[in-house]
Amino acid sequence: MSVDTNKSKDPLANIVVTKLKNPSAEVSATRPKNPSPNLLPTESYVLEIDGKYKTEYQTSEDALKAGLGLKKKFPFIQVYVYDAKERTRTLVSLPE
Repeated sequence: MSVDTNKSKDPLANIVVTKLKNPSAEVSATRPKNPSPNLLPTESYVLEIDGKYKTEYQTSEDALKAGLGLKKKFPFIQVYVYDAKERTRTLVSLPE
């Protein structure tokens, strides 16, 4: 009976450590920003879907366009555009 003494007895000896890429460096500047769920936005326009703040836009037109797109796909959700500067909400509804 022969025993192979060349193999390492440490099970962690074969683990390779790799560094992850920084995902925030790859995000495009044109992509809308997702606000923190714990903070109320203070400027710009935010889509509010079923009572939760989701995506932030620079103009109300962009936010309304995105809200209408969601409303067309999912007509039963409640969609508002929240104007953070004026602190008002505008209901997004499908045209009749």
